[in-house]
Amino acid sequence: MFQYSRKQVTYDIGGIKVGGEIGENPTVMIGSIFYKGDKLVNDEKTGSFDKEKARELISKVEEMSERTGLSAMLDVVCTYPDTVHGYLEFAADATRMPLLIDAVSEEAALAGLECAKELGIIDRTILNSINPETREKVFEKIRETGLKSALLLTYSTKAIISSKERIALLEAMIPKVKALGVEKMLIDTVVIDIATLGLACKAIREVKEKFGLPVGCGAHNAISSWKSLKEKKDKTLTLTCSSVASSLPIAIGADFVLYGPISDAPVIFPAVSLINAAFGQALMEDGKRLQPTHPRFRIARF
Repeated sequence: MFQYSRKQVTYDIGGIKVGGEIGENPTVMIGSIFYKGDKLVNDEKTGSFDKEKARELISKVEEMSERTGLSAMLDVVCTYPDTVHGYLEFAADATRMPLLIDAVSEEAALAGLECAKELGIIDRTILNSINPETREKVFEKIRETGLKSALLLTYSTKAIISSKERIALLEAMIPKVKALGVEKMLIDTVVIDIATLGLACKAIREVKEKFGLPVGCGAHNAISSWKSLKEKKDKTLTLTCSSVASSLPIAIGADFVLYGPISDAPVIFPAVSLINAAFGQALMEDGKRLQPTHPRFRIARF
């Protein structure tokens, strides 16, 4: 399959392997909960939400992970500092999946890191995200809490229109983040709309070739920003397009994908597992031995 001159890195985060040669480890599926507009949330400012329904959706993600062989992580969107503890405490209790603190603000990031430390889950916590604009307060909290895993977002006004600029940002960010004590870096090549999905996919190949680090993107953003699709209000069409958008980076070689709401897991997981199964067979032809839980061996009994 794809060959890179740089050795590919694999990280273990909370028992989940991410990275490596293409097809070697199952794609890591990252779904979001408590995002803006999430029907689970009754009141964004107080953090009130439907716990029973949330547990049901999380359990469904775990079921889809088991059925397809794909790995899973949970992206916990933290909008307000006052709601962070309730969200993270619930998520930590509801699942053993690694958790991403998807901080909408600096205050939420600080509160989230402190909460993860207090709850004793810092080892399975990933900060989403560190970008070129992240300030010293967050860096100090990373050092203080001993956070080891973070997602690096290659975002800037220039990078949005240039895959090469994304790589240039990483060259500056990686040494700085390493100096904080962060040992496991996941690279997000940034998707805002359909056009940037293409640039993000191009950057994925470049990241693996130049750095060998685990890389992926928030492919779902290409769908959520597609206004004319929203206007059609066609759920089947939207989910079909979401499946394609989330599968494209995997076909290019991404190690993970942020696929959007966890409620979409029953549709997105099978599409991505198909690609994993196809890649798995190609690796087997090359003499590689796959784990019995690999999607290649789950697809037939899905």
